[in-house]
Amino acid sequence: MSNQVNISTKLQGNLLIWHSTEGKVANMFITAVEQFKQLNPEVNILLQSIPQQKNPSLFIEKSETGFGSSALIIEAKNLIELLKKRLINPIDSELIDTSIYSPLTLTQVRYQGKIYGIPLGSNTRVLCYNKAKLNATNDPILSTPPTDLDGLIQRAIKGYTVGLVSSFEDTFWGMGSFGGRLFNELDLLAPNLDGWVKWLDWLKNASLQPNVIFSHDRTILHNAFNNGKLAYYVCESTEILDFTETLGDNFRIALLPQGEGGKATPLIYTKVIVLNHSNTDNENRLALAFAKFITNPEQQLAGIIKTQSFIPTNRNVNPNVILLPIESVLLKQVESAVAIPLNNLQQILKVFEIGEILYQKALVGEISTEKAAEELMLSIDSFSS
Repeated sequence: MSNQVNISTKLQGNLLIWHSTEGKVANMFITAVEQFKQLNPEVNILLQSIPQQKNPSLFIEKSETGFGSSALIIEAKNLIELLKKRLINPIDSELIDTSIYSPLTLTQVRYQGKIYGIPLGSNTRVLCYNKAKLNATNDPILSTPPTDLDGLIQRAIKGYTVGLVSSFEDTFWGMGSFGGRLFNELDLLAPNLDGWVKWLDWLKNASLQPNVIFSHDRTILHNAFNNGKLAYYVCESTEILDFTETLGDNFRIALLPQGEGGKATPLIYTKVIVLNHSNTDNENRLALAFAKFITNPEQQLAGIIKTQSFIPTNRNVNPNVILLPIESVLLKQVESAVAIPLNNLQQILKVFEIGEILYQKALVGEISTEKAAEELMLSIDSFSS
């Protein structure tokens, strides 16, 4: 169906949206739907929850037979699966102003020059810490979070426990701290793995410290931090809501510590809304109108206040630093974050798979860090050719 519709005319009709969010995030969407319907009383939106493990498989199954929801809220990294099966349509740039969205989020929905989704909210990694643990010292330096990697190790030596999820993807943020990268500003694979070698060496040295705890299982570290057993924990921003409810005012976040090569470069992940390929023009019109509504500055700010755990995609959202300190840090962290471009997502996911194997081998000493980088580079060259 054509996407050539005018969303400025009166809205009416039915729209089915599938999503996999829970708790306060789901409530945020429910509230937004109710407010949208109040403004557009002739529109009926049904927001239906589907299990996370069935997203996007259920959409694929139903859409291939001409059914499924009109719109789907999904992680951007799953878009390529829908594109390969041609189950979603590109969005005409004339129908919605994409310039209001963060360039990092648009990178995750732009494929071969076309936009295939509207970014709703993002998350990334930051340094979570327990203020009560830091307040236990009279040392003014130790009572504040570290700004660099050396400071993190110094605190571990002083007895402050640090939790790190140990995987290639989870530790990707440290590669940039030593000047490393996988892709460039043009979203092309252009690796500089010297920084990864230095980062692996740092991680190996850190693992020798008794107070630096490495685990491949995020749940273990999440629970340990939640139970007050860790002073510091490199967390995902999606975990923040749980920590604020458990630790209260003792829960704080800081920027990831930087290294000799600059700021940390954590990955940024984004939830997006996409349109079913079999939609009518009116369904597309309603879905885009809702996407525009839920990503306006007022709605995004309201969502932040309710959940405290997502990063706005609208560039015009400026939260008050004093009233929303957590959100302010998240926005600051995103300034050095890295988005996996949709254009090269399949290639990069292969790099991540191989990188994970080499990461684990290097960390346990099965191969040298230099050998790990060399083998990863050979793999990337084979993909590129």
